[in-house]
Amino acid sequence: MGKSWSQSAWIPNPPITEKNIVDQSGKYRELTMGQVFIVTGGNAGVGLQLAKILYSANARIYLAGRSERRVTEAIEHICCAFPDSKGNLSWLPLDLADLRSIKRAAEQFLNQEKRLDVLWNNAGVMFPSGAIKSQQVSPFGHDIQMSTNVLGPYLLTSLLYQILKQTAETAPLNSVRVCWASSLLSELSPQGGVDMDDSGSPILSNTRYTNYFVSKAANNLIAFEFGKRCKSANVLSVAFNPGNLNTELTRHLMVPYLESVERLLQGLVLWPPRYGAYTELYAGLSPDLTIEQHSGAYIWPWGRIGHLRPDIEDSLRSKIQGGSEKAAKLWAWCDQETVNFT
Repeated sequence: MGKSWSQSAWIPNPPITEKNIVDQSGKYRELTMGQVFIVTGGNAGVGLQLAKILYSANARIYLAGRSERRVTEAIEHICCAFPDSKGNLSWLPLDLADLRSIKRAAEQFLNQEKRLDVLWNNAGVMFPSGAIKSQQVSPFGHDIQMSTNVLGPYLLTSLLYQILKQTAETAPLNSVRVCWASSLLSELSPQGGVDMDDSGSPILSNTRYTNYFVSKAANNLIAFEFGKRCKSANVLSVAFNPGNLNTELTRHLMVPYLESVERLLQGLVLWPPRYGAYTELYAGLSPDLTIEQHSGAYIWPWGRIGHLRPDIEDSLRSKIQGGSEKAAKLWAWCDQETVNFT
């Protein structure tokens, strides 16, 4: 209870905001075009707020999303808000639920850019519409929340690993990063975060709620495992809980005839989405984070080093270290499920 409370109320002020973010166009003297960022789901909610702050600091940003119309509208909105920015905004077509789309997105990005400094795996889906005990599936038969929240970001990151590694060869140490979206609701996941069968496949529930909790805990496991594997390449991997936020992510929880009342109540108890962007700014840009000390770390709102449930921490460790090594098993499952799309 204490851990949940400390991530929900009386949170310390954010270390990085739009007021003190470093100018991204001239952060490093050797860069003539500035840093390059990808924000998945950058057209709405926290992703939109993050993109706005980055663009206000003259960053080059790819907003990855499904809808050209919605991303274009977001780009126009951001440009109008910051007409003097020297940054750049581009649409990167991406549907995280469709593994075929992810390879196309990675190829398009690699054809256009020579560097990638930070990848924010921000996008996700929460409690998709339908009955409580209904499961939506991706085009390839995976639970839609596991596909969108876990397999999609895993595949995108894998396909962009070489450019991240290449960027890290010349970028300042600790500056090249991959940030993975977890949630406070990972605290409601099963023992160890993810139940797994003897083959190493996740055991999912017949309820959309439980599967969301599992997908968010899974992102902590993947962030940690990726951190181990990319440490030697000087790429930092962290997970983050953006905070309890009033965004459209909760839209499928609304009861139609009570929607106006529910939105009023959410506005009273949930934080504005820009606070989630502050958490993500810390995860992606804070000089306090280092590969040596924070590989696989979990960032709490609005930019603090946090910790996981003890049994989820146990999932990060190998059996030799006394753990259950579920993180390594989940990584292997993700690799197996996406191998035909690399």
